[in-house]
Amino acid sequence: MVVSGVPEAAPPVVARVVANGRRWALGSGCRLTFGRAGCDIPFGAEPQDLRVSRRAGTLAESEGAIVISNTGRHPLLLLTADGDTHRILSPGIAVSAGLVQFHIIAVGTDGERHQIDVVHHRRLQVRREQDTMQLTFRLTQTERLLLVALCEPRLRTGDTHAPFATYREIARRVNRDDNYVRSRLATVRSNLAGQGIPGLLRDEPGPAARRLPDYIVRLGEWVIAAGLVTADDLALLA
Repeated sequence: MVVSGVPEAAPPVVARVVANGRRWALGSGCRLTFGRAGCDIPFGAEPQDLRVSRRAGTLAESEGAIVISNTGRHPLLLLTADGDTHRILSPGIAVSAGLVQFHIIAVGTDGERHQIDVVHHRRLQVRREQDTMQLTFRLTQTERLLLVALCEPRLRTGDTHAPFATYREIARRVNRDDNYVRSRLATVRSNLAGQGIPGLLRDEPGPAARRLPDYIVRLGEWVIAAGLVTADDLALLA
């Protein structure tokens, strides 16, 4: 409960981002977009490079790692602090990177390299074998609709503390049965867990499962962090 007249505390900073000499802070549970236009971080915009997508990607924090999503039309490069190529992010791919420091590169017109530098102040220790997980996860039209309904309260308000919709609320929103919604979202949770996303299954060991007994909350937090659903998808509920 926030006392009247006292501003709500800002989310703790989990990463610092630098691009074109400017700095940004990534807060816990928050997301930053980067691209040529209409984004939090201008990326390939000074001067404007039309080979860089208007919305090239997103950065968010999840389970002690930074989630980088390629939402643009061209590949992005994920480099280590030493400048070695760590991963190539194809369009539509999300990566969960446990690296402490890394660079994101977009190769623009005539080979010009546009760069974002990220320093991650990790709150949780990420196991070395999980430093980077590349997801090739694709949603069906129905699964995306259900996830948008799940995340609707946060997507509409932009409030990172807003509650997610319940199974019953989702079912009513999309004119489906409660059990159908539970079953389809359980399938999504299982598929994501199979690619290494923690805290989504009841029988999963470790602190993530114990900390989040309501797995639908964890699911909503992750799909928003990874950019699998965005405010633009709210049109599906119209």
